[in-house]
Amino acid sequence: MTVLAIAVILLCGAGIGVSIYRIIVEGGIHGVSDALRSPLLILVCLFCIAIVLGIFIKSQYVVTDKYYITQFGFIKSKFLIKDITSVVLNMDNNKLTVYVGNEYSVLSMNPEWNEAFVQALREVNPRIDYSFTYAESTDGKGKKNKKK
Repeated sequence: MTVLAIAVILLCGAGIGVSIYRIIVEGGIHGVSDALRSPLLILVCLFCIAIVLGIFIKSQYVVTDKYYITQFGFIKSKFLIKDITSVVLNMDNNKLTVYVGNEYSVLSMNPEWNEAFVQALREVNPRIDYSFTYAESTDGKGKKNKKK
């Protein structure tokens, strides 16, 4: 993910640089097509950079006395902890799935923090069911292996 974010930032930086160079070489913006081409590309690139930096600067999961909050850059979700029905830990990839009614969110965090996170949720709502799961192994052709 970090490599992809760096690639996006570098490509957007190159897009901004090329657009500014085009504006300078062509002596400014002379028509509608010029106005749509270079400035629009600059704005799109700045928007992409802002999204990527926002995700890396402000990505967090917060548990308060009433709410479970996820934030990924500018996108923020808030759920009442009393509405959480269960939390399932996938042991294969160490991801937590938090179920809130018919909705769910999958969290990826340091595996050492999983227990503390679930404990913080259960301190507010002790009725939360906490379980774990393993994926079934297959033979590569989609058929389940039978254990003997």
